[in-house]
Amino acid sequence: MTETDALDRLAALADELGAAELAAECRALAERGREGRFYVACVGQFKRGKSTLINALIGMPVLPSGVAPVTALPTVVRHGPLAARIRRADGEWIPIEPDQLRAWVTEEENPGNRRGAAAVEVSVPSPLLAQGMCLVDTPGLGSVFEANARATREFVPHIDAAVVVLGADPPISGDELALLEEVARQVDELVFVLNKIDRLPPDDLREAAGFTERVVAGRLGRPVGRMYPVSALAAARGDARAGAWDELVARLGRMTAESGQALVAGALARGVRRLGCRLEHVLLEHRAALLRPIEESERRARELGELAGRVERSLVELAPLLSVEQQRLSSGFEVERERFLAETAPAAREELRARLRAGPDAARARTRAQALEVANEVARARLEPWLAEAERAAAEAYRAATARFLDLARGFLGPLAESAGVQSADLLVGGSEEFEGTRRFYFTDLLYRHDPASPWVWIADALIRGRWGRRRAAAAAERYLADLLLVNAARVQGDLDERLWESRRRLEAEIRSALSAVHRTATRALDRARAAQAAGQRSVAAEIESLDRRLEAVRELAAPGQPSAVGA
Repeated sequence: MTETDALDRLAALADELGAAELAAECRALAERGREGRFYVACVGQFKRGKSTLINALIGMPVLPSGVAPVTALPTVVRHGPLAARIRRADGEWIPIEPDQLRAWVTEEENPGNRRGAAAVEVSVPSPLLAQGMCLVDTPGLGSVFEANARATREFVPHIDAAVVVLGADPPISGDELALLEEVARQVDELVFVLNKIDRLPPDDLREAAGFTERVVAGRLGRPVGRMYPVSALAAARGDARAGAWDELVARLGRMTAESGQALVAGALARGVRRLGCRLEHVLLEHRAALLRPIEESERRARELGELAGRVERSLVELAPLLSVEQQRLSSGFEVERERFLAETAPAAREELRARLRAGPDAARARTRAQALEVANEVARARLEPWLAEAERAAAEAYRAATARFLDLARGFLGPLAESAGVQSADLLVGGSEEFEGTRRFYFTDLLYRHDPASPWVWIADALIRGRWGRRRAAAAAERYLADLLLVNAARVQGDLDERLWESRRRLEAEIRSALSAVHRTATRALDRARAAQAAGQRSVAAEIESLDRRLEAVRELAAPGQPSAVGA
C-alpha cells in the first residue's frame, strides 16, 4: 500500500467517526502526494519582503504586499491556470478571484483570520512551479499581530523545504533564529536569502552578509552554504541591480530536479505517522465512551466544555510561579556572567596591551583595523571555552527548568483534568526539548559596531601617524575588547531567557490545543455512544468490535510492523 493509499484510508476512517477536520487534512496531503507537490515555505521576520520575493519568482504580482505587515495566514502558490481558492475548516474549497486575495490573506482586511479560512491557495502558470514545487508565503514573526506569528509556527510541520528570507538591514533577530531552529529540525533543504540589498552600500552589505552568516551558522551548528544576496523588488522590476537573483532561481530549479520526489515522499511518510496517531486518539475516546454509562459521558463532555475556562484561569495563576522559576535560573546565570567578567576582563585587557606593545602583534597592529583584529583574537580565545562550558551548564539548567514548568502545570491542571475525566497526560503531552543540537552559544565579533567607523574617524586614522596613531588604535582596540566580552557574556543569559520564554509559550499553546481537541472528540464520541446504547447491547458490542478493527488498521497504517505510538 502506498502512502497516498494509507492517507485515503485514514481519511475514510476519520469520516466514519465524524472527524471532518482530520479527514480533510488526510485528503489534502494525499492529493498533493499524487500530484507530486512539495512545499517550500518562505519564512522570516515580518517586512523581510517574502511576498515580494514570491511575486518576483513566479513573475506576477499575485500576492498582496505593502508597507504595513500584510500576510495574515500561510498562502500556498502552486502551478496551474491563474485562480485562487479558500479552504474552510470543514474541508470545503471556495473559489475566489485572485484580486480578492487581499480580503482573505491580509491583516488589515482579515485580522487574526476572523473569516475562518483554514487554507489559502493560488495557482499561477509559472515555469518555476511546473514540476511540483509550491511556494508558501507565511506571516512574519515579530509583528504586532501574535495570531500571525502563531499561524507561521503551526505551519512548520507541513514544510518540506524552506527559503529563509533575511534582511540586509536590520540584521537577523532572535525570533527569526528561534523559528529557523524549528524549521531546521523539520527539514534539511534550507536556502538562505539576504533580501533588500539595494538598501545598503557595498561595504555595509558585505559586513551584514558576513555577520548574518556567522550568526546563523553558530545557532544551527553547521555551515549555511551559499547565501543569496538579492533585491526582490529590483528583480520584479527587471532591474539589473537584483544581485544573485539568477543564481537563486537556478538553485530552486535544482531543488526540484534533485530533491523533489524525496521531499514529497518524506512529507507523506511524516503525515501518515502524525495523522494516524491523532486518529488513534479519536478511536480510543470513542471506545471508552461506549463502555461508560451515558450519564458519565454526558457529564464528561459538559465538564470538558467548562474546563477551558478553568484552565485559562489556572494558566493565569500559574504564570507567577513559572516567572519565579525563570527568574531564579536567570539570576544564577547573571551571577556566573559577572564572575566571568570580573576574572576575565582585566586579564584580557593586560594581554591585549602586552601584545600591542611588543612582539609580532606590535609590528602588525599599526592601524585601527589591525588593532581590532588583535582584540578579536584575545576575546575569542577567552570567550569560546567559557561559552562551551556555559552551554553545557545551560542545557542542564534548561532541562531542569522545563521539567519544573511541567510539574507546576501538572499540579495546577491535574486535578482539573481528572475532575472532567481527562488524563493529565492528554493535556500535558510536552516535556523539555533537548537544548543541545538546537541552540549554540556562539561568539559574535560585533565588528559592525566598531569597523568600519564613520568617515571622520577614517580620516583621523589616516592623518594621525606614529606614536599617537598607535595610541588611538590601541584605545579603540580596548573599547572593542570590552564590548566583545560584555555583549557575548550577556548573550548567554539572554539566550537562555529567550529559550525559557519559548518553552512556556509552547506549554501553554499545547495545553489549549489539546483541550480543544479532547473536547471535540469527547462530544462526538458521546453522540455515537448514545445512539449505540439506545439500540441495545448488541449494537454496543458490534460498535466496539468495529472500533477495535479500525484501531488495528490505523496502527498498521501509521507504523506497519511497529508497536503503536499511543497506548491502547
